[in-house]
Amino acid sequence: MEAVLYAEIYAVCIIAVGVLLFWTRRHETLSTEELWLKRTLTVFLLNFTANFCFTLVNRIFVWEGAARPLSWLFKSLYFLTLNGGVFVWCGYAATVSRNRQSRARPPRYLWWILSALSSVLILVNLKTHWLFEIDADLVYRRHFLFQGELALFVLLTTAFSIPLLKHARAEAEPVQRSHLILTASFPICMLVSLALSFAGETFPVICVCVTLELLCLYIGALNHQVSIDSLTQVNNRQNLFGYMNYKLKNHEEPLHFLMIDLDGFKRINDTWGHPEGDNALVTLAGVLKKACGPFRKRPYIARYGGDEFIVVMEGSADDAAALCELIRKTMDEANRSIEAYDISLSIGEAEWREGMTPKEVISEADRELYRIKSRKRDKR
Repeated sequence: MEAVLYAEIYAVCIIAVGVLLFWTRRHETLSTEELWLKRTLTVFLLNFTANFCFTLVNRIFVWEGAARPLSWLFKSLYFLTLNGGVFVWCGYAATVSRNRQSRARPPRYLWWILSALSSVLILVNLKTHWLFEIDADLVYRRHFLFQGELALFVLLTTAFSIPLLKHARAEAEPVQRSHLILTASFPICMLVSLALSFAGETFPVICVCVTLELLCLYIGALNHQVSIDSLTQVNNRQNLFGYMNYKLKNHEEPLHFLMIDLDGFKRINDTWGHPEGDNALVTLAGVLKKACGPFRKRPYIARYGGDEFIVVMEGSADDAAALCELIRKTMDEANRSIEAYDISLSIGEAEWREGMTPKEVISEADRELYRIKSRKRDKR
């Protein structure tokens, strides 16, 4: 009866993760983050399936003569895919961190050293049985290296979670901050699994903990996807107004709104085509991300519509002026890699005053933007 319950729990987890993977794969276009999430779901689905098959052949449908070799095979596959799932999650975490312009990612060699070490443990186990063994009576026993491997997972995932938590502290936008925290919570799953593993294997702790974590990752990624512009990978207009309603009530320093657009964007579309126009928008978004990175309170970036972007910055007037200058400088650097044309931009700034609504402060920044563009046209 205990074995049947064990298998049923794994079956439920397999179905849950399979549904998440199905909905992830239905997306026509996947960002790099979503690709890594899909890989994480896929490897853990294989991991759950391996242990489910182990339970069937070892404890429920015992096939005489084949039960022990199959048990060894499926349990070894379980540990290999557990390693793979953790390392693919690390790739997902590194991608999330990289998209926030991280400058403090864990060294790559740490990933490879721990990956090789934990994989070697499984191969060595075939002879030493330090990780697990299955005796002639099909009794499965875990040994001391099982906890050692989980401890390695805790160490590895923590190293990749620390940059995410640093970004979460600096992130002003609630949806993005929640996404970072949910992603960084994976080491807790490994730590709980390690702590409860000393109680034996009467309950599939790792399976349940990982499934709950994958559900959190999927929900976080889904909320993130809804709030992000698919082309430029910055916040979209819907998220912008939600953020502004929150930020106007929760700020310590003055708020500055920058309205930014490309000069001659129609000319780029008409001359080089709309795909090149899309590339120009992606370039501008990358410039804004890079320029906003050095500031202590990282400015918020959103695509307002078309070629218009809005940056919300909390700080002094000097900080806002420094950001504008850094955006222009970064744009000049980006133009060096573009052969066909130069991208130029205009910036209109407005400072929020007590009583102003989100639409009013955006309108003021927009009017300043078009005054600047008019002066540029008059000089030609």
